[in-house]
Amino acid sequence: MDDARSARSYLTEWYLPDLGETAVDDIVARLDAAASEVTVEGTAVRLSVTLSVPTDEVLYGLFDADSPEAVVTTCQRAGVPHQRISTHVIARIAREVPM
Repeated sequence: MDDARSARSYLTEWYLPDLGETAVDDIVARLDAAASEVTVEGTAVRLSVTLSVPTDEVLYGLFDADSPEAVVTTCQRAGVPHQRISTHVIARIAREVPM
């Protein structure tokens, strides 16, 4: 993933009841740790963004990775296998701009 052109973005979705801030923090910590392990083993993957929508009981994770398999492995290793993964994702995240 050193070459930005080789990394792609993948969107994962989880449908989770009782999706509170503490639960999200725990899941993100586990995903970050798993992504670090997978990367150290030679397959680059990084959790870039998470977005939770508690009223819809959904959590989204945007990963940058060399392959969708790297994302699947990361989620499984974190103990939160995704329920859906989108493999053709174009993400534009605005930088903070004063209002």
